[in-house]
Amino acid sequence: MEKQLKKRPIEKELKFLADFELYGVLMFAGIYFATKFILDMDFGKNTFKLNWTSFYPLLIFSVIVIEGSFYWRNKLRMVRRKTALSNFEIGRIYSKLRWINVILLAAYLPIILIAILEKEDLSGIIVGILLYFMAIIEQINYFHIRLSYETVNGSILVIEPLKKLFTGTGKRSQLRKDIDTYLKG
Repeated sequence: MEKQLKKRPIEKELKFLADFELYGVLMFAGIYFATKFILDMDFGKNTFKLNWTSFYPLLIFSVIVIEGSFYWRNKLRMVRRKTALSNFEIGRIYSKLRWINVILLAAYLPIILIAILEKEDLSGIIVGILLYFMAIIEQINYFHIRLSYETVNGSILVIEPLKKLFTGTGKRSQLRKDIDTYLKG
């Protein structure tokens, strides 16, 4: 029996994606600062330091997700037949952003290495690494293979997209298709 994916009308889906990405950034930033405040309050001075080890990956994650939000907002404008960038223009812009993101992601590796060698606060290192992996997942989701959660009969599928990633059977993301259109000329 074939799984039935739950579908929304395209305009609603695009609006949801554009809005949800921005809400996600605000939510993660809020959780980050709330966690820092609560841990500092409960466990004393400098329990969870605000430093580049944990904050930089939050910035990278936020940048990638905001790029995604702008992408979906542009697609929504296209569907609504408003002034929007063409797929070719989007491909041109995002083909450059893709490499900027890779540089930003790579720049974190020396930061985390120095933090580990200097025996920085373990909670900051753990939070930083988790946020870093989330940023990598978002980069893959937008610029390579679609990893977005799928729903079947109201249940969210988490393992299915990961299997597609590791087996190489995942579909190219819509943004990646736009980048390919641009690269082909």
